Amino acid sequence: MNLKRISISLLAGAAVLASCSQEKGYVIYGTVSNPDLEGAQVFLVPLENATKETIDSVYIHNQMFEFRGTEEKIADIRIERFKRLGNENLLVVTEPGETFVTIGQVSSSRGTPQNDSLQVWKNLTKQYFQQSAKLRSQGRKDEAAGLRERYVARTRQMASNVGRSTTLGAFLDSRYPEKQQ
Repeated sequence: MNLKRISISLLAGAAVLASCSQEKGYVIYGTVSNPDLEGAQVFLVPLENATKETIDSVYIHNQMFEFRGTEEKIADIRIERFKRLGNENLLVVTEPGETFVTIGQVSSSRGTPQNDSLQVWKNLTKQYFQQSAKLRSQGRKDEAAGLRERYVARTRQMASNVGRSTTLGAFLDSRYPEKQQ
């Protein structure tokens, strides 16, 4: 076997190992918009069955933080309690791949299929609550009820579109489950 073949074999093996490790794990790259949060602790809290053992935490350095892991779940990213004011918590799916989040007055995520869809749902939800509050303050309760029906239908449709067996699909489906007959 010549040196060129050995080198190619080693490179191919390294590429396979790198792709396998990336496929199995998630990386969340985070930034914060407020420089006063330097040194603050950021938590990744599972939405279900959160315990001291299942909550991950890191510190903000240079307005950045990072989480890594392998378990796929819906989780909430939040700043430590006494520095949280003015910073919106953020739901994320810890799915394989790279997710990019920004924590601030309005927090957001992007980068993986489920997180991209979750951000769409978050925007839809925010818009629904704003429109619903406006209609209710104007005494237009029937219109607000119709708006709610459309929002629930859209959430259910999104659950179906992403697949009810996915982490995000199951989460969305649990928000407004179909009534059993």
